[in-house]
Amino acid sequence: MSALYDIMIERFSDLTGIEYFTFAFNIFVYLFSNSIVSHHRDIDEDTIKSRTKILHGFNLLVFISFIASLFLKSEDFPADEISRTSLTLLASYLFFSAIEALLLSRYGEEIEVMGVSRKVETPTSRTLELVSFSIIVMTVIIGLINVWGITGLLETTGVIGFLALIVFTTKDYWLRDFLSGILVIGGNSAKRGDVISIPEAGILGIILEIRGLQTRIRDLAQGHDIEIPNYNLLQYRTDYLRKSKGGPFKDFIEFSIGYGVPSDEVIKYLNAVYKSASDSNSALDSLREPKITINENSKNAAIWRLTYVLERPYQLLLVRNAINLTAYDLQEEFGIDLSTPQLEKLVES
Repeated sequence: MSALYDIMIERFSDLTGIEYFTFAFNIFVYLFSNSIVSHHRDIDEDTIKSRTKILHGFNLLVFISFIASLFLKSEDFPADEISRTSLTLLASYLFFSAIEALLLSRYGEEIEVMGVSRKVETPTSRTLELVSFSIIVMTVIIGLINVWGITGLLETTGVIGFLALIVFTTKDYWLRDFLSGILVIGGNSAKRGDVISIPEAGILGIILEIRGLQTRIRDLAQGHDIEIPNYNLLQYRTDYLRKSKGGPFKDFIEFSIGYGVPSDEVIKYLNAVYKSASDSNSALDSLREPKITINENSKNAAIWRLTYVLERPYQLLLVRNAINLTAYDLQEEFGIDLSTPQLEKLVES
């Protein structure tokens, strides 16, 4: 035990200034990690937890490198390089968080998402975040090369050539999604709080965050989060379910009703369905008249469409469920059958 104690005392006396600074800075970041993650923006609880875990991961890396430098005293052990690497990664993450906060405060806007007002990114702030992230990543790579003394490649190709080599060898893993993110954000086609539908991917949800490579979406049906590559927003048909300059957002439900029912009776029935559903759901305006049309005269039924204005697009599924339930309950009262009519009837011989 005394030998181990002597080794630690000797090692502490040999610690460099950068090692002391790195360890002290790590302790400070760990103690105030929650404040560092959440003080600068109004983000949801899941994002705060995720970012806190990332920050604690950097803290653990710094702590392990410090402990390793105490017990692995050897000329071959790169204690100083490990300390500088840990400090570089931790500082770069904090630096990007600070830039993100600055851009959000300068270019962000206030919107209301599910009844909660919060400041969110704009196309300008998000595009600048992606550019800043790219610059920081490249700077960190060059910095780590210098820390570890692997400068031969830089001397041979130069900084520009090295960055070009990095981009070319890794482009298949990130470049497509990165550029897609810039196009989506720069074109203002998607932003946080939008309700989107991607039929080919089976996605209907609210955009929570558009990151450098992925977009995080809250599924409306199940309530869990989905992450999709940014390229999917351009590759597939994406419906943005929101109010636009063309007018309010509208949704519709279709019903298959047999040909034996008079049209005026069907119209009365569907109006009653809408009235009853709107009385129980604030997302529908009971004073606004729905639009009732026949969308198609199919082989075994007329396809009636009930079109209505939806004040809160994120309640789309809730409203659809309410209308379908009401339509089911009012069948007997209006003498209308919603079951699929049979095209053929069995005839007894």
